[in-house]
Amino acid sequence: MAKISDKLEELFARVRGLPKERQELAVEALTEIADPEVYVLSDEERAILEPALARAARGEFASDEEVDTAINKPW
Repeated sequence: MAKISDKLEELFARVRGLPKERQELAVEALTEIADPEVYVLSDEERAILEPALARAARGEFASDEEVDTAINKPW
C-alpha cells in the first residue's frame, strides 16, 4: 500500500499536467483544505441552514421543474 506522501506526490504530478485553469482550481481547493482556521457558523447562520439540511436529510429536494424555473427566472 502506497504511503500518503507517495499518493500526494503522484497527485501533484498529475495536477501539474492539467491546464492552467484546472491547476488554479486545485490550488484553491487545497488552500481551503490546508487552512488551519475552521469557519464557525454564527447562531443566525446555523438557524438559516438547519431547516434546509433537515429537508435534505429527509430526501426533500426541488424537482427538476422547480430548479429549471429558478434558473431561468428573469431577474
